[in-house]
Amino acid sequence: MYCGKNKVAIASQHQIAEALMHLIEEKPYQEITISELCKTAGISRQTFYSLFTSRDNVVIYTLQENYCYDPQEPPASCSELRHLCQGYGEYISRNRAFLRMLVDNHIEHLLYDSIAGSLESCSCFLPGRPSTRRQFAADYLAGGITGVVKRYALSGCETTQDDLEELLYDLLSGRFFC
Repeated sequence: MYCGKNKVAIASQHQIAEALMHLIEEKPYQEITISELCKTAGISRQTFYSLFTSRDNVVIYTLQENYCYDPQEPPASCSELRHLCQGYGEYISRNRAFLRMLVDNHIEHLLYDSIAGSLESCSCFLPGRPSTRRQFAADYLAGGITGVVKRYALSGCETTQDDLEELLYDLLSGRFFC
C-alpha cells in the first residue's frame, strides 16, 4: 500500500477506495475484479498496482483511513479492560453499516488484523509487558472483538451500545463463564 505524500497518488487511493465501496453496494466483494474496480475509479491497472497489492489491501486502507479505532489511555477511575470494552462497544455501534458489509462479504478477518495491529501499536496497551505477551493479548482480544462483530452483524445489528460494552467485558474478563 502506498504511504507517501504525493497528492495525486493519495487522491487516486481515495478514488479507488470509494469505487470499491460503491461496487460492494452493487455486488458481492468476491465478484469484483481489479479491472472493474479500475474502470469504476477511472484509473489504470498500473496505477492500481502502484498504490495497492490487492482488493483486500484497499479494504485495509479504508479501515485505516475511515474506520480505525485507536485505544486511548484509560482514565484513572476505569480499568484498562473496561475502557477497551467501552471504546470498542462505541466503535461497533457507530460503524455498524461498514462492519456489516465486512461480515456480509466474509472479509471480517481484515477487521481482526486491523484491531490486532492497533492494539499492538498502542503504547497504552499493556505497558511494561514483554512484546510477545502483548502480541498474544492483542490477537486474543482482536479475535474476541471480531467474533462479537460477526454475531452482531448476523443478528441484525440490534444490540445496544451499552449491551455490547457489557457483553465484551463479560466475555473478555471471563465473567461470562462464571
